[in-house]
Order: sequence, then structure tokens, then C-alpha cells
Amino acid sequence: MRRGDCPRGLEPDDYKAYKEIEEQIGHCTPEQAWAMYFVSTGMVREYITLAVMEHIGRGNKALLFEFPELALVERGGLAPN
Repeated sequence: MRRGDCPRGLEPDDYKAYKEIEEQIGHCTPEQAWAMYFVSTGMVREYITLAVMEHIGRGNKALLFEFPELALVERGGLAPN
């Protein structure tokens, strides 16, 4: 996979890590997703944020309830931390 093949300008290894986090977010409860976010730092936290926003954008209302500030980001209201 070339660099241009990865969305958001991620390197292939970073994109793989993001996709694994996105899949994990899809399988866990909103409370577990929040716990993952709370204990993470750096790029992992950013990938969790992106994954949660992706799932909220797909209509996951449970994550929307747990992460209301990210719904505002999706709508262009605020920037994430």
C-alpha cells in the first residue's frame, strides 16, 4: 500500500493501527470506549477520537450519548482537544 492509498494522510502502519482501533470501538460498549479514551494518550487517543467520530457519523447513538462533544465536532461546532 502506498502512502497516498491511506486516508487522512496516514502511513500504512498508522492506518492499520487506526483501523484496528475503529474495529475495537465498534465491538465495545460506549463505556468501554470512554475508558479506552480516558487512559490513552498521543496518537492512540487521536485514533480513538477519529474512530468514535466515524461511528457517530454512521449513526451510533450510544456513542453520541457518551461523547456529545465529538458530535459537535462532526457538525463543525468545536475542535477536539
